[in-house]
Amino acid sequence: MRRALLVAAVVASFLAAPSFAQNWVEYIHLTERFGVMFPGVPEISETTHESAHHVIYPARVYSVDSISGNYSVTVVDYTEAQRRHRERPDQTDASSGPSFWIMDVRASVAHAAQGFRARGGEVTFDAWADIDKVEGHNLQITNPDQSRSFIAIHLNDGRLYILEARVPRGFPPPGLVQQSLFFLDEEGERIRYTFDINGQRVAADQRPFGVAAEGVTRMVVE
Repeated sequence: MRRALLVAAVVASFLAAPSFAQNWVEYIHLTERFGVMFPGVPEISETTHESAHHVIYPARVYSVDSISGNYSVTVVDYTEAQRRHRERPDQTDASSGPSFWIMDVRASVAHAAQGFRARGGEVTFDAWADIDKVEGHNLQITNPDQSRSFIAIHLNDGRLYILEARVPRGFPPPGLVQQSLFFLDEEGERIRYTFDINGQRVAADQRPFGVAAEGVTRMVVE
């Protein structure tokens, strides 16, 4: 599947065309295990993220700025949370328990959501959400400059995904970006879970990729 996707990306030879920046891109990252629609090829920057329990984790930001708004997906890598907690220089008896790092990861969605609430603006929507039964949280915020932020935060397989689509005042909601986020398994296949009443995942189904929509370029990176 990985090879098929990579071939599909190569076949889209018009990537280098001057008008490409205006075209919609279905951006799929196999290593980071996510896909999303962007109005252009995203820029990638390295950053860090402070967790609920004050541990610093590496993160990458995938972002596109366009006339219709600013779009980003931040991926925070919690996959080495246990080691990072063990090696933290400010270790205390309270933070040294064998499962403390798990609590830090589990708190990541709520912690990120609180960061947006504290940023300022009027929160107009604030609720639990899921994407393919990957649980998370959605927020909508009217910012002080009257732009609007549409936010989705999800935790899957040791990675925290923070999507923010920010549109200027008077612009329509960025539904295409907001609703397009999806997740991949270790084989690069799109994944959908089934969970029980306690939130435990009881099944995982792979979902085949269809043909990219007309006018959309599928871009796949390792």
